[in-house]
Amino acid sequence: MTRQEIFDLLYDDPEVYRPPFEAESALLEVTHGCSWGKCAFCDFARDAYFHFDMEAIENKIKLLSYVIDGNDRLYLLGCNPFCVPSGRLMRIFDLVHKHLPSVESISMYARADDINRKSWSDIMAMKHEGLADLHVGVESGSDAVLRLHNKGETSFDIARALDTLESCEIGYNLTAIIGLGGRSLSDEHAVKTAAFLSRLRPISIWCMNLKIWPDTPLYRMAESGAFDQLTPLESAREERKMLSLMEMEKECYYVDSTLLNKYTLSARLPSLKDSALDNLDRLIAEEEAAEGN
Repeated sequence: MTRQEIFDLLYDDPEVYRPPFEAESALLEVTHGCSWGKCAFCDFARDAYFHFDMEAIENKIKLLSYVIDGNDRLYLLGCNPFCVPSGRLMRIFDLVHKHLPSVESISMYARADDINRKSWSDIMAMKHEGLADLHVGVESGSDAVLRLHNKGETSFDIARALDTLESCEIGYNLTAIIGLGGRSLSDEHAVKTAAFLSRLRPISIWCMNLKIWPDTPLYRMAESGAFDQLTPLESAREERKMLSLMEMEKECYYVDSTLLNKYTLSARLPSLKDSALDNLDRLIAEEEAAEGN
């Protein structure tokens, strides 16, 4: 069997979605879709949610053993595999260690409520079995923005989940969405997201510009005029305000892969914050000149 034939059997979806920080990780399909599936902005909300059965997961792990090439990091695919019951996740970890002995660290996406539903002892047990860090969608530090998009979590819920990870000494990578408040909540979104992120100690922060996907609740809100989307330039200005207000205590990696829909901005924070702001200012000025603004 060729490597391509193995990859074709490993992944049911033709496109594999994983954070940019997991580019070098081995990938294992565990769940499909999102257990919440109600966020107004999310294209994945239309996907059916289900767990792959344990036999299918073990078969995928065995296939992965032929192509893992000694990789020591494994990323579990799915919108939020951490929602899987703790006992089932532990069985998956056991199968990973049985068939993929090179794997030392495991990561995946998690909603805050997935973390809050698990006991401290279960999370610690998973840490001892290789859970190194999680990717958590903050999206916004503003409760008004979170309610607008039916996130199903408050900033308090998210903070409580991340505090739990801190207490377990498990790292976390965060995502935020520039422009998620639209024009009416842009200032609040920038200010409160900056304040929220500043009290945390993430490994990384991945920002992305809001994209309105067809057939989502947000698309219908925009069509009706209930949501006024920022232009790319306005989004860059919003990000500039947010970044200028962020005061990170611990060094972390910051990246926006969608700046003005054509640039990637990356920096270590707080050490290279001023450099990142200078680059943002230059790109904003160039865009303003091109648009005549």
